[in-house]
Amino acid sequence: IYAHEQRDEVVLPEEDAGELRANAAAWDFFQRQPASYQRAAIWWVVSAKQKATQRRRLATLIADSANGRTVAPLTRPSKKGSAEKSASDATPR
Repeated sequence: IYAHEQRDEVVLPEEDAGELRANAAAWDFFQRQPASYQRAAIWWVVSAKQKATQRRRLATLIADSANGRTVAPLTRPSKKGSAEKSASDATPR
């Protein structure tokens, strides 16, 4: 069980949520993501011990969301990349 799964409801502080909502592209992308991703992403931001780290993670979440990407720590590796690697591993040398 992951730490973010043990919380009934993980909530961004209102000031941080306001920053996310202020960027329309980021907010739209974030809202279209599954609830599990939203919870994990919010937990990733609020679980940082230092305020500076929380601010940096929030900025990353907003920037990645605005660009239509999930944040790196919560992004699954693409199957395409692993398939290419597997094919290159099978090539005789």
